[in-house]
Amino acid sequence: MNKRKKTIFGSAIFLILYIGMGAMCYRLYLRQAIGFPGPMGRYMADLRSHMISGINRTGYSLLEVIYGFLLRTRKLNEKPAAVLLAVVTMLTVYLTWRVIKLLCPRGNRWILHLMAFAAMFVMPLFLPMVNPYRYLGLQSGTIWHNDTYTGMKMGGMLVLLLYFRYQQTYRGRKIAGRYVGGLEMREWFAFTVTLILVNLLKPNFILCFAPAMAIMLLADCIRDRGETLLKQILFGIPVLISLVVVVYETAVLYQGGDSDSHVVFTMLYSLKFWNTHPIASLFQSAAFPLMVLAGTWRELKTDRIYRASWLIWGIGLLEYLFLGESGERQNHGNFSWGYSFCMFLVFVVCMCKMYQMLEKEWVQYRLSKKSIGAYLKTADRKKRLRLLYLLAAVLLFGWHLGCGLKYSWMTYLGNPYLCDY
Repeated sequence: MNKRKKTIFGSAIFLILYIGMGAMCYRLYLRQAIGFPGPMGRYMADLRSHMISGINRTGYSLLEVIYGFLLRTRKLNEKPAAVLLAVVTMLTVYLTWRVIKLLCPRGNRWILHLMAFAAMFVMPLFLPMVNPYRYLGLQSGTIWHNDTYTGMKMGGMLVLLLYFRYQQTYRGRKIAGRYVGGLEMREWFAFTVTLILVNLLKPNFILCFAPAMAIMLLADCIRDRGETLLKQILFGIPVLISLVVVVYETAVLYQGGDSDSHVVFTMLYSLKFWNTHPIASLFQSAAFPLMVLAGTWRELKTDRIYRASWLIWGIGLLEYLFLGESGERQNHGNFSWGYSFCMFLVFVVCMCKMYQMLEKEWVQYRLSKKSIGAYLKTADRKKRLRLLYLLAAVLLFGWHLGCGLKYSWMTYLGNPYLCDY
């Protein structure tokens, strides 16, 4: 098969994957919207209540506004909303692929695309003897029951695609002792619009991203001894502009007359609420990324994207552990949404690190021109330990993926996420 035929064949396969997954997402979201009884129970989700908020004009999310337009103004049924969410989910896969391509520029495009699909399904390790649930009490980037998170996930990946590109170039180049160039106006405008978009969908992303970006900008300013201060300010202004949306959403969510809820400092409240073993749940949820980090932590110093991703994760974890809400929203766990996205992010970047390590070992094996047995037999102790580490990481990722596929399939059949299975 020549290169052109391989490209056509590969494109056809992935077109089928997109159409198939899109159709399944449409069916899932439609049944969530109408509360349809499935083979394993009635579909449980926040979509129906968000539609009602859109109709009543009491919602804070752009998605709720769109639902209100479709259902109240246009007098349509739930099908257009289900189509919209299915498209958003497919866009998330595509944007994840673009981010993965940015992280692995020399990688095989088909394998990288499969990685993007796989990232949509990874879940915490299911250990019923430790925690009885697959989702509740754990921290996962794969969430099917909350439509505003689905929208935020797509918007967050779009923001990160631009941010990861621009953070490499926003300072420009140092020529004759001066920094010249940097962000172009169209790049600055695109970054601003995407930040506003993700905040309109759900504000939790920016609560994790903005502090991490500020720390990265401050570190750059210190490293450059203040020479690039104006460039750091220019790069940070889009975040400040987008925060206007968060101020509005906060007013809607915590208006004093209709709600007794407020943001409060807590001590691991959300972590402990559903968990039999709270600390274990953190490791169940992030086992694969933490294992990859253990073998690649030195790269935090040299890889800006890797460093930024783990910094975003760290901010999200702190917010999840120590921020919460009082009143009627106390047990909703709304400060977990940002950390859920952070989990998705570190899975993506660690999948890329694992791919790069495997690719390096594969190239070395091919250059050796030996059989697998001979290659392993002649390998030194350090090489064997590294291969064993990579094998363990692959198996651990497979476990995460298997748990996620099981959870997603059961959700597709209507099993409520409040149940253990």
